[in-house]
Amino acid sequence: MPTPNHKLTALRAELLALAEGLAQALGSTEWTVDPRRIPDWHPCAEVVRTEDGARILIQQERLRSGRWTLHGVLPDSSTYYYRHDIEEGDITVTRAKTGADVARDVQRRLLPVLDAAVAEMSARQHRHLTDVHEVTAVARRLKAVPLTTGQPPGEANRRNGEDNTRTLRWNQGAGTSWTSPHAEVKVSRARFSGIEITCSHLTPDMAEAVLRALTASLPATMPAAEAA
Repeated sequence: MPTPNHKLTALRAELLALAEGLAQALGSTEWTVDPRRIPDWHPCAEVVRTEDGARILIQQERLRSGRWTLHGVLPDSSTYYYRHDIEEGDITVTRAKTGADVARDVQRRLLPVLDAAVAEMSARQHRHLTDVHEVTAVARRLKAVPLTTGQPPGEANRRNGEDNTRTLRWNQGAGTSWTSPHAEVKVSRARFSGIEITCSHLTPDMAEAVLRALTASLPATMPAAEAA
């Protein structure tokens, strides 16, 4: 009678053979097998797309040993806030199918979903990086106002996707006291478009300084009546 270890060894060998056949059928120059992804506790294999790092995870179904499950997996480089709520693709096939048979199922039923997921993740990443760039540019202008303080995003902020918001404060640095007039400005991406600037407790002088900082690089214009 085969021992549990022998069964796991045979299962790992079968998974690896299927993964190699799948990669070959999908295109050996485009897909490769990652042999490191075969743990002992629940054997699996992964086929990795060389272009973008998207993966297909292959496992034996837990409740139906005669079938394989194949899961689409977004690239490892994507962070959770880019991946949230994105459907990556999930299919099952009979264990009797060859790598070429499974490849046809993957191309028809799994890759369209996985490709759409990769495109959506890339779009989210692009939007986020654009937001960070625009918020940083506005915050840099505002920091030109005297007695402005505000720390750039730290590693934890970047890791959690919170680097697209900046908070600046006036009159709370060196040379001021707790009784000095002070204000706070939050710079963030608006929900639909543009940059949102929220100001609290600005004195008239501070408000004018903020406007000067924000409009300093805008071209000078004259009202239509004066131009005439």
